[in-house]
Amino acid sequence: MRSVLNPLLAVFLAGILAACSSTPTEDDSSATDTMPQQTDTSSTQPMQRPQPKPDSSNIPLTAENFHNHPSNYDGTTNTKVIYFAFDSNTVPAAAFETLRAHATYLKNNPNAKVRLGGHADERGTREYNVALSERRSESVQKFLRVQGVSSSQIEVVAYGEEKPAAYGHSEMDWAKNRRVVIDYLAGRP
Repeated sequence: MRSVLNPLLAVFLAGILAACSSTPTEDDSSATDTMPQQTDTSSTQPMQRPQPKPDSSNIPLTAENFHNHPSNYDGTTNTKVIYFAFDSNTVPAAAFETLRAHATYLKNNPNAKVRLGGHADERGTREYNVALSERRSESVQKFLRVQGVSSSQIEVVAYGEEKPAAYGHSEMDWAKNRRVVIDYLAGRP
């Protein structure tokens, strides 16, 4: 009886492990991709020019889309604030090019160092806001690290709600306070 159960148990466990495995899909676009994707540039395809940035002047700047509004990010190291959605530590897609510019600068200047100061709005407990602001800083840190920045160049700090950028109590004020500030400590761009 035992000799029959062992092979059945092995087949059952193999089935469970196969069901638990995951395979990436083609449309899985992660913010942490670092390998450039090669495309077929045969002579039958014309060279594609980079598309200009879309005009964001017609997109209303609201508290709901503030974190991902194109007007907040210029794609250069001049932008030093990354905004986040309510109760989120996901780096907004609009900030990707700006963070890539910071990563390029840091990689090309190994003596440069940054402090990533995470912030939260006033809603939530002090402990929760400190933890959330730390997760936000760590998300930006992870993005920079995946781009090739050395961990010795990055310092993470969590301020919670203690250093607001806006002192009001409106949705827009709260949106301005949900942020990570990139502060160059050495080797300023």
